[in-house]
Amino acid sequence: MAKVTKHDPIASLNNKNSKKKASKGFDIKDGNYAVEGKWWELDAKEMVGTIFGVVGYLKTNQLYRQHQAALYARLYGNMPLYSWLGVNLTKMNAQYKNNADRVTLNVVQSCCDTLKAKIAQSKPRPVFLTSGGDYKKRKLSKDLNKFSDGELYRLKANEILQQVCIDSFILGTGVVKIYEVDNKVCIERTLNTEIYVDEIESLYGNPRQLHQLKLMDRSQLTAMFPSKKALIQSAEGGSFDQSGDSHRSISDQVMVVESWHLPSGSDATDGLHVISINSGIMLKEEYTKKTFPFIFFNYAPRTLGFWAQGLAEQLMGIQNEINKLCYVIQQSINLVGVPRVFVEEGSKVVSAHINNQIGAIVKYQGTKPEYEVAPCVPAEIYQERDRLVQYAYKQSGVSEMQASSQKPAGLDSGEAIKAYDNISSDRFAITAQNYEKMFIDLAYQIIDKAQEIFEREGSYSTVCPGKNAVEKIDFPEFNLAKDDFIIQCFPESSLPKEPAGRLDEVQKLMQAGMISPQVGKQLLHFPDLDFYEDISNAPLDYIEESLDKIIEEGIYTPPEAYDDLAQALQFGIQYYARAKRDNAEETSLDMLRQYIQDVTALQAQAIPAQQSQPGVPQAQPEQSPTSQMLPNVPGIPG
Repeated sequence: MAKVTKHDPIASLNNKNSKKKASKGFDIKDGNYAVEGKWWELDAKEMVGTIFGVVGYLKTNQLYRQHQAALYARLYGNMPLYSWLGVNLTKMNAQYKNNADRVTLNVVQSCCDTLKAKIAQSKPRPVFLTSGGDYKKRKLSKDLNKFSDGELYRLKANEILQQVCIDSFILGTGVVKIYEVDNKVCIERTLNTEIYVDEIESLYGNPRQLHQLKLMDRSQLTAMFPSKKALIQSAEGGSFDQSGDSHRSISDQVMVVESWHLPSGSDATDGLHVISINSGIMLKEEYTKKTFPFIFFNYAPRTLGFWAQGLAEQLMGIQNEINKLCYVIQQSINLVGVPRVFVEEGSKVVSAHINNQIGAIVKYQGTKPEYEVAPCVPAEIYQERDRLVQYAYKQSGVSEMQASSQKPAGLDSGEAIKAYDNISSDRFAITAQNYEKMFIDLAYQIIDKAQEIFEREGSYSTVCPGKNAVEKIDFPEFNLAKDDFIIQCFPESSLPKEPAGRLDEVQKLMQAGMISPQVGKQLLHFPDLDFYEDISNAPLDYIEESLDKIIEEGIYTPPEAYDDLAQALQFGIQYYARAKRDNAEETSLDMLRQYIQDVTALQAQAIPAQQSQPGVPQAQPEQSPTSQMLPNVPGIPG
């Protein structure tokens, strides 16, 4: 068992000389390490030391990940991830501040920010859809959509996932964690340097155990676990490294290790979730889920292994060469590229007259003074620098014009702009799909966690911005495992952002007859398609609801003259045929027959009583005028 000493809060993470007991399971042996690996099979007393020993082994053998993360973070923001390397922070600060006056051309940051703007410009919206469901399931899916929208709004998921997206570009893998605080679902961005998995176990990307290291404020930890106050107060403060300056802080933080072990099978009971500190176990509970409460967004997955490759790593070599050339150019200009005045020795030139005054008079006798600026930097150096910059954009797939917020000359029509966007988007199609999938996975995990709280507490509610005010939405009672739902992801607005592209898209919708010209005019200024779809589908939704109630609940709602009688008759006949095919109860069939008869009677009453007189020719309606701007759209004058 890995022993925790009193003088070091995370001795088992760094002390290689601590004595270990004989392992009851398998041993992890590397140098002086010999810790029990099967921590989920031990009792609480042995579990703490074993977990810290396992994490210490993983931390020591994966120290290269911390070095890489610090390097890639510096490539992007010129600052490393402090306190992760196990070195003196004061020396790190001094080292990097001395280079603050260096001239840099940061293509890594430019490519990452441009790609983020490209991928995250649309706000994916997870939508629950049923597969051949009845009215109840369709209504339930709509309630789940409202609840999901409310939770994503409350949690500010779009902002957090955008940061996770940029983390994947820099570090290779972005991570978001789903957890519970005060009976509410919470999410947070998590650095992948806090996550540890065994490299052999996760060779194909599916580890069975996962550990997270995190420093937490002692008072915050006490508020989360009030029953463990004495245990928390006895815990020693922690840090990520063992340097002297790493402990110089005004905060009072405790190292927390949160561990998960997935169940081995559907009926296995070895799934476990444990939260521990160096003084004991904070939480120990059975874990029955098949996945960890994390969502991982990978930029470029590697052939093997759990962690992906980032854009910063791909551009690191090019960025280093650009930095060298920029340094050469800077030093050359400072050394040589200074205007100089050449005065022949013996000539009578007053040096004070050579100044920066406008219209100054320089008196001389003999040879006239000459002003010269030496050619300090060869043109090949500038050409090589520009070539490397262009190659960096090509390798990342980011257009240099997009990075500078420009569009090629001549792209003025909507079709041209759309084609240009499609070509530039093909390079990132997989990345964009993974970004949308991250929203889908987040919606599933939020619903799953909310259902746990609902079953335990009896209620759960969220808020969602409505049309006029914030609306309170209660969690719908259902079983996610039994009910058939499929989540699809759609962007917030399917219309282009450019005026020419937006006008072209609205024209197509109007020509197809999907929207009226009046609606099209308004969409040019306020593209809220959901509102018009909800209004236009309301009559059909009401008819389906009435017919579903007849089949499912045996409740008859008579039709009205204000209903869409033609559609009601068609739906009534179709529902009646399906009910006979499915051997529905006779009472339901009688109600459907009555519904069809009532609709037919209302249609007969709606026929005008007066008929045209015989022999009088009827007036032919004039053809609606069309517009050259909107061809084939009636009602728009030319």
